[in-house]
Parts: sequence; structure tokens; C-alpha cells
Amino acid sequence: MEAINGVTFEDWGAACGNLAQGMSEEEVCQVLGIELPVWQKTNEAWGGKLGDLAAEDMEVMTTYSGFFTNPKVGKFAGAGAQTPSLDELLAKFPDYDSYLKVSIHQTVASEHGVDPTAIIESYGLNLQNWGQLNMHYSDWYHAYIQNGSEGWGERHNEMEALRKKWETLFREQYKNDVVDLGGDIDF
Repeated sequence: MEAINGVTFEDWGAACGNLAQGMSEEEVCQVLGIELPVWQKTNEAWGGKLGDLAAEDMEVMTTYSGFFTNPKVGKFAGAGAQTPSLDELLAKFPDYDSYLKVSIHQTVASEHGVDPTAIIESYGLNLQNWGQLNMHYSDWYHAYIQNGSEGWGERHNEMEALRKKWETLFREQYKNDVVDLGGDIDF
């Protein structure tokens, strides 16, 4: 695959992933060593070419989505040190169970009036990190379950048991925290 304006597919995808995680266009341009108008034309050109590439080989879309899970590749490998790599996040959340704990905690707590962002922050995450983990474990889950493949029912039941474990724990933890959103409304 040829580069567009000197920007490879990997570096374009990583740039898009970093932008999605809060990196500014100016920082992207600095990493790529190009001016903003060149980045804008390059981004538009790669965006247009992506559909053609996917029509030839859908694996391109898997590769592209991977840049949003781990944008610290190519020229962006060391860029934006404030955003940890996927490997660094997986060291803290090494399995689906540890990820699901945060996810279920966030869901149940928000049902009881707790800010969901505060929950993920209590685990040392921000929205960008949480997005990285969400994408990684969503892909992992779908690959692991593979509906219709041999043994998928057992794997699904295994994942459902993990979900129920955390849901039971957090529903018990928040059982006395009732939210009455309409309590102060008089008719």
C-alpha cells in the first residue's frame, strides 16, 4: 500500500486513533511532520481510499479499527505519553473479568445517581482509556463467543456468570442508594 503525502496507512490509522483519544490535530501534524492543510487533505484521501481497500479485503477494516484500540504504533508509538498503550492498560485489566467489574460497577452506580465517569476514574481510568478497553474487550468477547461455533453456548454461559457475579455484588452495594428523580415535582 502506497503512502499518501508521505503518510502510510498505519500512521494515518494511528493518527485517527489518537485524535479519537483526545490528541489535537496540531499534535498529529507534529508527529507526522506535516502542516495542517496537508494533514486535512491526507486524512480526506485516506478516508476515501478506505472504502475501496475494504471492498478488496475486509481485513483492512479490522486493522483500521485496531488503531482505535491501540493507536501507539508507527510514528505514534511514543507520542502522547499521557495516554497509556493498550499493553499498559491490559497490565492493569488483564482479563475480561477485570474489565467487566468496571463496566458493571459503572452501570449499576449510574442507576443510583452516581456519575459514571467518577466510577471509571476511581479505577484510574479516563474516558479515552476506557474507550480503549471497551474496544479491546468488545472485539475479544465477539471472537471468544463466536455465536454458532462449537462450544459457544458454554462460553456464553461462562461470560453470563461473570456478569451476574459483578451485578449481584454492586446491586447489593448500592441497594440503599435510591434515586427519586421526580420526588420534588408537584402536580
